[in-house]
Amino acid sequence: MSLSARLSLPFLLPSQAQKHVTHNEALQRLDVLVQLVVEEIGTQEPPELPQDGQVWALGPAPTGAWADQGDMLAAWLDGAWLFIAPQDGWQALERAGGSLRLRRDGAWQAPVLSDLPGLGINAPSDTINRLAVAAPATLLSHEGAGHQLKINKSAAGDTASLLFQTGWSGRVELGTAGSDDFAIKTSTDGSSWTTALSVDAASGQLGGSAVTQSATDTTAGRLLKVGDGGLLGEAPLLAGPTGLTERGLQGGQYAADAGTTAGLPETAAHVHALSLLQQSGQYSALSIRAVDTAAAQRIWFGSGGSAAAPIHWTELWHRANTTVDTNGFVKEASPIVRLFDDHIEEPAEPVGAAFGKTGLGHYTLDGVPGLACAGWQIELPRDDTGTPLVLIATDHDEDAARLTLRCHRPVWDGGWTQGAPCNIPSDRWIDLRLAAG
Repeated sequence: MSLSARLSLPFLLPSQAQKHVTHNEALQRLDVLVQLVVEEIGTQEPPELPQDGQVWALGPAPTGAWADQGDMLAAWLDGAWLFIAPQDGWQALERAGGSLRLRRDGAWQAPVLSDLPGLGINAPSDTINRLAVAAPATLLSHEGAGHQLKINKSAAGDTASLLFQTGWSGRVELGTAGSDDFAIKTSTDGSSWTTALSVDAASGQLGGSAVTQSATDTTAGRLLKVGDGGLLGEAPLLAGPTGLTERGLQGGQYAADAGTTAGLPETAAHVHALSLLQQSGQYSALSIRAVDTAAAQRIWFGSGGSAAAPIHWTELWHRANTTVDTNGFVKEASPIVRLFDDHIEEPAEPVGAAFGKTGLGHYTLDGVPGLACAGWQIELPRDDTGTPLVLIATDHDEDAARLTLRCHRPVWDGGWTQGAPCNIPSDRWIDLRLAAG
Protein backbone atom coordinates (compact mmCIF):
# COMPACT_ATOMS: atom_id res chain seq x y z
CA MET A 1 0.00 0.00 0.00
CA SER A 2 1.38 3.42 -0.97
CA LEU A 3 1.51 6.07 1.78
CA SER A 4 1.88 9.85 1.78
CA ALA A 5 5.36 11.17 2.65
CA ARG A 6 4.50 13.17 5.76
CA LEU A 7 1.37 11.86 7.45
CA SER A 8 1.56 8.28 6.09
CA LEU A 9 -1.96 8.49 4.69
CA PRO A 10 -2.89 5.50 2.47
CA PHE A 11 -3.43 6.27 -1.20
CA LEU A 12 -6.31 4.86 -3.25
CA LEU A 13 -4.95 2.60 -6.00
CA PRO A 14 -6.44 2.02 -9.48
CA SER A 15 -9.00 -0.79 -9.63
CA GLN A 16 -8.74 -1.15 -5.80
CA ALA A 17 -11.58 -3.06 -4.18
CA GLN A 18 -13.28 -1.58 -1.10
CA LYS A 19 -11.83 1.85 -1.63
CA HIS A 20 -13.91 3.13 1.26
CA VAL A 21 -11.77 1.16 3.73
CA THR A 22 -8.60 2.87 2.62
CA HIS A 23 -10.33 6.23 2.52
CA ASN A 24 -11.75 5.84 6.03
CA GLU A 25 -8.34 4.82 7.39
CA ALA A 26 -6.87 8.04 6.02
CA LEU A 27 -9.69 10.07 7.54
CA GLN A 28 -9.05 8.46 10.96
CA ARG A 29 -5.41 9.48 10.88
CA LEU A 30 -6.36 13.00 9.84
CA ASP A 31 -8.92 13.15 12.64
CA VAL A 32 -6.16 12.31 15.11
CA LEU A 33 -3.45 14.59 13.77
CA VAL A 34 -5.31 17.73 12.69
CA GLN A 35 -5.59 20.13 15.68
CA LEU A 36 -3.79 17.46 17.73
CA VAL A 37 -4.79 17.23 21.40
CA VAL A 38 -3.10 14.69 23.69
CA GLU A 39 -4.31 13.72 27.13
CA GLU A 40 -0.81 13.66 28.58
CA ILE A 41 2.80 13.67 27.39
CA GLY A 42 5.29 11.05 28.54
CA THR A 43 2.68 8.49 29.70
CA GLN A 44 4.01 4.96 30.37
CA GLU A 45 0.88 2.96 31.29
CA PRO A 46 -2.32 2.69 29.22
CA PRO A 47 -5.57 3.84 30.89
CA GLU A 48 -8.08 1.25 32.05
CA LEU A 49 -11.06 2.86 30.27
CA PRO A 50 -9.94 4.99 27.35
CA GLN A 51 -12.53 7.03 25.48
CA ASP A 52 -12.90 6.85 21.72
CA GLY A 53 -10.74 9.49 20.06
CA GLN A 54 -8.41 10.06 23.03
CA VAL A 55 -4.68 10.33 22.23
CA TRP A 56 -1.58 9.94 24.45
CA ALA A 57 2.02 10.88 23.67
CA LEU A 58 3.92 7.89 25.04
CA GLY A 59 7.10 7.91 27.08
CA PRO A 60 10.26 6.02 26.11
CA ALA A 61 9.34 2.67 27.76
CA PRO A 62 5.56 2.14 27.92
CA THR A 63 4.03 -1.09 29.25
CA GLY A 64 0.99 -3.28 28.72
CA ALA A 65 -0.83 -2.72 25.43
CA TRP A 66 1.67 0.02 24.63
CA ALA A 67 4.75 -2.17 24.99
CA ASP A 68 7.44 -1.58 22.34
CA GLN A 69 5.71 1.64 21.20
CA GLY A 70 8.01 4.13 22.93
CA ASP A 71 7.62 7.82 21.93
CA MET A 72 4.65 6.99 19.65
CA LEU A 73 1.21 8.61 19.62
CA ALA A 74 -1.40 6.12 20.87
CA ALA A 75 -4.99 6.82 19.72
CA TRP A 76 -7.96 4.75 20.94
CA LEU A 77 -10.23 4.30 17.89
CA ASP A 78 -13.10 1.83 17.48
CA GLY A 79 -11.96 -0.31 20.42
CA ALA A 80 -8.32 -0.66 19.34
CA TRP A 81 -5.05 1.25 19.66
CA LEU A 82 -3.68 3.09 16.66
CA PHE A 83 0.01 3.99 16.94
CA ILE A 84 1.42 6.90 14.92
CA ALA A 85 5.05 8.03 14.84
CA PRO A 86 5.22 11.80 15.54
CA GLN A 87 7.47 13.94 13.38
CA ASP A 88 9.44 17.10 14.12
CA GLY A 89 7.38 20.22 13.56
CA TRP A 90 4.08 18.79 14.82
CA GLN A 91 2.25 20.75 17.52
CA ALA A 92 0.02 19.35 20.24
CA LEU A 93 -2.03 20.75 23.10
CA GLU A 94 -1.52 18.78 26.31
CA ARG A 95 -4.91 18.63 27.95
CA ALA A 96 -3.55 17.75 31.43
CA GLY A 97 -1.34 20.82 31.72
CA GLY A 98 -3.05 23.11 29.23
CA SER A 99 0.27 23.84 27.52
CA LEU A 100 1.18 23.90 23.84
CA ARG A 101 4.07 21.59 22.86
CA LEU A 102 6.22 21.41 19.74
CA ARG A 103 7.89 18.23 18.48
CA ARG A 104 11.56 19.11 18.05
CA ASP A 105 14.71 16.98 18.06
CA GLY A 106 12.67 13.84 18.80
CA ALA A 107 10.96 15.27 21.92
CA TRP A 108 7.90 17.28 22.85
CA GLN A 109 9.18 20.74 23.91
CA ALA A 110 7.78 24.14 24.75
CA PRO A 111 7.53 26.42 21.68
CA VAL A 112 10.58 28.62 21.04
CA LEU A 113 9.77 32.30 21.67
CA SER A 114 13.17 33.84 20.90
CA ASP A 115 13.93 36.39 18.17
CA LEU A 116 10.27 37.32 17.81
CA PRO A 117 9.69 40.73 16.17
CA GLY A 118 7.08 41.51 18.83
CA LEU A 119 4.83 40.00 21.44
CA GLY A 120 1.54 41.34 22.73
CA ILE A 121 -0.22 39.81 25.73
CA ASN A 122 -3.79 41.06 25.76
CA ALA A 123 -2.47 44.17 23.98
CA PRO A 124 -0.93 44.96 20.56
CA SER A 125 2.83 45.38 20.28
CA ASP A 126 4.47 47.85 17.89
CA THR A 127 7.94 48.73 16.60
CA ILE A 128 8.75 50.73 19.77
CA ASN A 129 6.85 48.76 22.40
CA ARG A 130 7.78 45.32 21.13
CA LEU A 131 6.55 43.68 24.30
CA ALA A 132 3.11 44.85 25.39
CA VAL A 133 1.13 43.52 28.36
CA ALA A 134 -2.33 44.59 29.48
CA ALA A 135 -3.13 42.97 32.83
CA PRO A 136 -3.91 43.78 36.47
CA ALA A 137 -0.38 42.69 37.42
CA THR A 138 2.82 41.33 35.89
CA LEU A 139 4.78 38.73 37.85
CA LEU A 140 8.51 38.12 37.48
CA SER A 141 9.57 35.43 39.95
CA HIS A 142 12.69 33.50 40.93
CA GLU A 143 13.71 30.03 39.79
CA GLY A 144 14.97 28.81 43.12
CA ALA A 145 17.32 31.68 44.04
CA GLY A 146 17.41 35.42 43.21
CA HIS A 147 15.99 37.36 40.29
CA GLN A 148 17.23 40.41 38.38
CA LEU A 149 15.44 42.76 36.02
CA LYS A 150 18.05 44.07 33.59
CA ILE A 151 17.69 47.24 31.53
CA ASN A 152 20.69 47.71 29.25
CA LYS A 153 21.58 50.76 27.19
CA SER A 154 24.12 51.18 24.42
CA ALA A 155 26.13 54.12 25.79
CA ALA A 156 26.32 56.39 28.84
CA GLY A 157 24.49 59.19 27.03
CA ASP A 158 21.49 56.96 26.29
CA THR A 159 18.58 56.24 28.62
CA ALA A 160 17.81 53.16 30.70
CA SER A 161 14.88 53.90 32.98
CA LEU A 162 11.43 53.08 34.27
CA LEU A 163 8.75 55.60 33.32
CA PHE A 164 5.55 55.90 35.33
CA GLN A 165 2.66 57.52 33.47
CA THR A 166 -0.83 58.82 34.10
CA GLY A 167 -3.02 58.79 30.99
CA TRP A 168 0.11 58.11 28.87
CA SER A 169 1.76 61.28 30.28
CA GLY A 170 4.99 60.87 32.26
CA ARG A 171 4.96 61.63 35.97
CA VAL A 172 8.00 59.85 37.48
CA GLU A 173 11.11 58.46 35.81
CA LEU A 174 13.87 56.58 37.59
CA GLY A 175 17.04 55.24 36.06
CA THR A 176 20.11 56.45 34.18
CA ALA A 177 18.85 59.04 31.72
CA GLY A 178 21.51 60.81 29.65
CA SER A 179 24.36 59.69 31.93
CA ASP A 180 25.38 56.83 34.21
CA ASP A 181 24.23 58.76 37.30
CA PHE A 182 21.06 57.27 38.78
CA ALA A 183 18.23 59.78 39.12
CA ILE A 184 14.61 60.07 40.17
CA LYS A 185 12.79 62.73 38.14
CA THR A 186 9.26 64.05 38.61
CA SER A 187 6.83 65.98 36.42
CA THR A 188 3.32 67.35 36.67
CA ASP A 189 2.69 67.56 32.91
CA GLY A 190 5.06 65.07 31.26
CA SER A 191 7.19 67.77 29.64
CA SER A 192 8.85 69.78 32.45
CA TRP A 193 10.95 67.57 34.71
CA THR A 194 12.67 68.10 38.08
CA THR A 195 15.55 65.92 39.25
CA ALA A 196 14.36 65.16 42.76
CA LEU A 197 17.23 62.86 43.69
CA SER A 198 20.43 61.82 41.94
CA VAL A 199 23.24 59.45 42.87
CA ASP A 200 26.70 60.15 41.45
CA ALA A 201 27.94 57.02 39.66
CA ALA A 202 31.54 57.55 40.78
CA SER A 203 31.16 58.69 44.40
CA GLY A 204 27.68 57.47 45.32
CA GLN A 205 26.89 60.87 46.81
CA LEU A 206 23.40 62.36 46.63
CA GLY A 207 22.25 65.42 44.74
CA GLY A 208 18.98 66.84 43.44
CA SER A 209 16.29 69.13 44.78
CA ALA A 210 15.30 66.68 47.55
CA VAL A 211 18.56 67.29 49.47
CA THR A 212 20.01 70.44 51.01
CA GLN A 213 21.83 72.64 48.51
CA SER A 214 24.24 74.37 50.92
CA ALA A 215 25.33 74.45 54.56
CA THR A 216 22.67 77.08 55.31
CA ASP A 217 19.79 75.62 53.28
CA THR A 218 16.69 75.50 55.50
CA THR A 219 14.11 74.50 52.85
CA ALA A 220 11.39 72.40 54.51
CA GLY A 221 11.19 68.75 53.46
CA ARG A 222 14.74 68.40 52.16
CA LEU A 223 17.11 65.66 53.27
CA LEU A 224 20.09 66.89 55.27
CA LYS A 225 23.46 66.01 53.74
CA VAL A 226 26.47 65.25 55.91
CA GLY A 227 28.21 68.53 56.72
CA ASP A 228 25.27 70.78 55.90
CA GLY A 229 24.08 72.61 58.98
CA GLY A 230 27.38 71.67 60.60
CA LEU A 231 26.02 68.28 61.58
CA LEU A 232 27.53 64.79 61.30
CA GLY A 233 30.82 63.99 59.65
CA GLU A 234 34.23 64.77 61.14
CA ALA A 235 34.28 68.12 62.87
CA PRO A 236 36.69 70.64 61.30
CA LEU A 237 39.58 71.70 63.56
CA LEU A 238 39.87 75.38 64.47
CA ALA A 239 43.42 76.48 65.30
CA GLY A 240 45.50 79.62 65.09
CA PRO A 241 45.34 83.11 66.62
CA THR A 242 42.20 84.30 64.79
CA GLY A 243 39.43 84.87 67.34
CA LEU A 244 36.61 82.37 67.50
CA THR A 245 33.95 84.93 66.63
CA GLU A 246 36.11 86.50 63.91
CA ARG A 247 36.08 83.45 61.62
CA GLY A 248 32.62 83.97 60.13
CA LEU A 249 31.51 80.58 61.41
CA GLN A 250 27.99 79.34 60.88
CA GLY A 251 26.25 77.27 63.51
CA GLY A 252 27.60 73.76 63.71
CA GLN A 253 29.98 71.35 65.37
CA TYR A 254 33.73 72.03 65.52
CA ALA A 255 36.92 70.94 67.22
CA ALA A 256 38.94 73.87 68.56
CA ASP A 257 42.51 74.06 69.86
CA ALA A 258 42.24 76.09 73.06
CA GLY A 259 46.00 76.57 73.16
CA THR A 260 46.00 78.63 69.95
CA THR A 261 42.43 79.74 69.25
CA ALA A 262 41.46 83.00 70.92
CA GLY A 263 38.01 83.32 72.37
CA LEU A 264 37.65 79.88 73.97
CA PRO A 265 36.95 79.63 77.72
CA GLU A 266 40.49 78.51 78.58
CA THR A 267 43.96 78.82 77.10
CA ALA A 268 45.29 75.44 78.26
CA ALA A 269 46.57 73.12 75.56
CA HIS A 270 43.37 71.12 75.20
CA VAL A 271 41.10 70.45 72.24
CA HIS A 272 37.50 71.47 72.81
CA ALA A 273 34.35 69.96 71.33
CA LEU A 274 32.55 73.15 70.31
CA SER A 275 28.87 73.48 69.40
CA LEU A 276 27.78 76.82 67.95
CA LEU A 277 24.36 78.30 67.24
CA GLN A 278 24.44 81.49 65.20
CA GLN A 279 21.52 83.78 64.49
CA SER A 280 21.63 87.37 63.29
CA GLY A 281 25.35 87.52 63.97
CA GLN A 282 25.02 86.45 67.61
CA TYR A 283 26.44 83.20 68.97
CA SER A 284 25.35 80.78 71.65
CA ALA A 285 27.82 78.01 72.37
CA LEU A 286 28.73 74.93 74.36
CA SER A 287 32.38 74.02 74.81
CA ILE A 288 33.62 70.72 76.30
CA ARG A 289 37.24 69.99 77.09
CA ALA A 290 38.03 66.77 75.19
CA VAL A 291 40.16 64.64 77.51
CA ASP A 292 40.48 60.94 78.22
CA THR A 293 39.68 61.02 81.94
CA ALA A 294 36.29 62.00 83.31
CA ALA A 295 37.90 63.74 86.26
CA ALA A 296 39.62 66.26 83.97
CA GLN A 297 36.53 67.12 81.98
CA ARG A 298 35.27 70.70 82.06
CA ILE A 299 32.20 72.21 80.42
CA TRP A 300 31.33 75.82 79.60
CA PHE A 301 28.34 77.52 78.01
CA GLY A 302 28.37 80.98 76.55
CA SER A 303 26.40 83.55 74.60
CA GLY A 304 26.44 87.11 73.36
CA GLY A 305 29.48 86.80 71.12
CA SER A 306 29.70 88.51 67.75
CA ALA A 307 32.32 89.46 65.18
CA ALA A 308 33.13 92.48 67.33
CA ALA A 309 33.00 90.88 70.78
CA PRO A 310 34.01 87.56 72.34
CA ILE A 311 31.60 85.01 73.74
CA HIS A 312 30.95 85.35 77.47
CA TRP A 313 31.61 81.95 79.06
CA THR A 314 30.27 80.39 82.25
CA GLU A 315 31.66 77.12 83.57
CA LEU A 316 29.28 74.39 84.66
CA TRP A 317 29.88 72.77 88.01
CA HIS A 318 29.70 68.99 87.94
CA ARG A 319 31.20 65.96 89.63
CA ALA A 320 34.58 66.46 87.96
CA ASN A 321 35.19 69.98 89.31
CA THR A 322 33.29 69.96 92.61
CA THR A 323 33.19 67.83 95.72
CA VAL A 324 30.80 67.38 98.63
CA ASP A 325 32.90 67.92 101.75
CA THR A 326 32.77 66.04 105.04
CA ASN A 327 30.07 68.42 106.30
CA GLY A 328 27.82 68.09 103.22
CA PHE A 329 28.74 71.32 101.41
CA VAL A 330 29.54 71.56 97.68
CA LYS A 331 32.97 73.02 97.05
CA GLU A 332 35.22 73.70 94.10
CA ALA A 333 37.53 70.80 93.45
CA SER A 334 40.93 70.38 91.97
CA PRO A 335 42.59 67.16 93.08
CA ILE A 336 40.72 66.20 96.24
CA VAL A 337 41.75 63.55 98.78
CA ARG A 338 39.27 62.38 101.40
CA LEU A 339 41.31 61.18 104.36
CA PHE A 340 39.56 58.54 106.48
CA ASP A 341 41.07 56.81 109.49
CA ASP A 342 41.95 53.67 107.52
CA HIS A 343 41.87 54.64 103.82
CA ILE A 344 41.53 57.50 101.33
CA GLU A 345 39.21 58.38 98.43
CA GLU A 346 39.82 60.66 95.41
CA PRO A 347 36.38 61.79 94.18
CA ALA A 348 37.43 64.44 91.68
CA GLU A 349 40.73 64.45 89.79
CA PRO A 350 42.82 61.47 90.99
CA VAL A 351 46.52 61.96 91.65
CA GLY A 352 47.23 58.38 92.73
CA ALA A 353 47.96 59.17 96.38
CA ALA A 354 49.23 56.33 98.57
CA PHE A 355 47.73 56.11 102.10
CA GLY A 356 49.75 55.37 105.21
CA LYS A 357 49.16 55.42 108.99
CA THR A 358 52.13 55.25 111.34
CA GLY A 359 50.49 55.78 114.73
CA LEU A 360 47.62 57.32 116.65
CA GLY A 361 46.35 60.21 114.52
CA HIS A 362 49.52 60.10 112.40
CA TYR A 363 48.82 59.79 108.63
CA THR A 364 50.91 60.07 105.44
CA LEU A 365 50.01 60.62 101.78
CA ASP A 366 52.76 59.71 99.30
CA GLY A 367 53.01 60.78 95.67
CA VAL A 368 51.09 64.04 96.12
CA PRO A 369 51.78 67.75 95.57
CA GLY A 370 51.29 70.23 98.34
CA LEU A 371 47.99 71.78 99.39
CA ALA A 372 46.29 74.23 97.02
CA CYS A 373 47.85 77.69 96.97
CA ALA A 374 44.57 79.56 96.45
CA GLY A 375 41.06 78.98 97.69
CA TRP A 376 40.22 76.48 100.37
CA GLN A 377 42.73 73.80 101.43
CA ILE A 378 41.35 71.76 104.33
CA GLU A 379 37.83 71.04 105.51
CA LEU A 380 37.58 69.43 108.98
CA PRO A 381 34.65 67.30 110.12
CA ARG A 382 32.36 69.21 112.52
CA ASP A 383 29.43 68.42 114.80
CA ASP A 384 25.93 69.92 114.57
CA THR A 385 27.08 73.12 116.29
CA GLY A 386 29.97 73.65 113.89
CA THR A 387 32.57 72.56 116.44
CA PRO A 388 35.52 70.81 114.78
CA LEU A 389 35.87 67.15 115.76
CA VAL A 390 39.64 67.18 115.16
CA LEU A 391 42.42 69.65 114.54
CA ILE A 392 45.36 68.81 112.29
CA ALA A 393 48.91 69.90 111.61
CA THR A 394 50.38 69.31 108.13
CA ASP A 395 53.84 69.15 106.65
CA HIS A 396 54.75 68.61 102.97
CA ASP A 397 58.09 67.20 101.84
CA GLU A 398 58.36 68.44 98.26
CA ASP A 399 61.36 66.25 97.40
CA ALA A 400 59.67 63.09 98.70
CA ALA A 401 56.20 64.21 97.49
CA ARG A 402 54.87 63.26 100.96
CA LEU A 403 52.19 65.05 102.95
CA THR A 404 52.22 64.27 106.69
CA LEU A 405 49.16 64.95 108.87
CA ARG A 406 48.77 64.71 112.67
CA CYS A 407 45.32 64.82 114.25
CA HIS A 408 44.57 66.17 117.73
CA ARG A 409 41.53 66.58 119.86
CA PRO A 410 40.32 70.18 119.90
CA VAL A 411 40.68 71.99 123.23
CA TRP A 412 39.02 75.33 123.98
CA ASP A 413 41.26 77.79 125.76
CA GLY A 414 39.93 81.10 124.62
CA GLY A 415 40.31 79.60 121.14
CA TRP A 416 40.71 76.15 119.71
CA THR A 417 44.08 74.57 120.42
CA GLN A 418 45.49 71.13 119.74
CA GLY A 419 45.11 68.60 122.49
CA ALA A 420 46.06 64.95 122.66
CA PRO A 421 46.59 62.95 119.47
CA CYS A 422 43.47 61.18 118.14
CA ASN A 423 42.22 59.28 115.14
CA ILE A 424 39.78 60.64 112.61
CA PRO A 425 36.26 59.76 113.84
CA SER A 426 34.63 56.70 112.26
CA ASP A 427 32.52 57.41 109.14
CA ARG A 428 33.90 60.97 108.89
CA TRP A 429 36.79 62.29 106.89
CA ILE A 430 39.05 65.28 106.28
CA ASP A 431 38.91 66.98 102.87
CA LEU A 432 42.31 67.94 101.48
CA ARG A 433 42.46 70.10 98.36
CA LEU A 434 45.80 69.65 96.57
CA ALA A 435 47.58 71.92 94.16
CA ALA A 436 46.52 71.29 90.55
CA GLY A 437 49.10 69.54 88.43
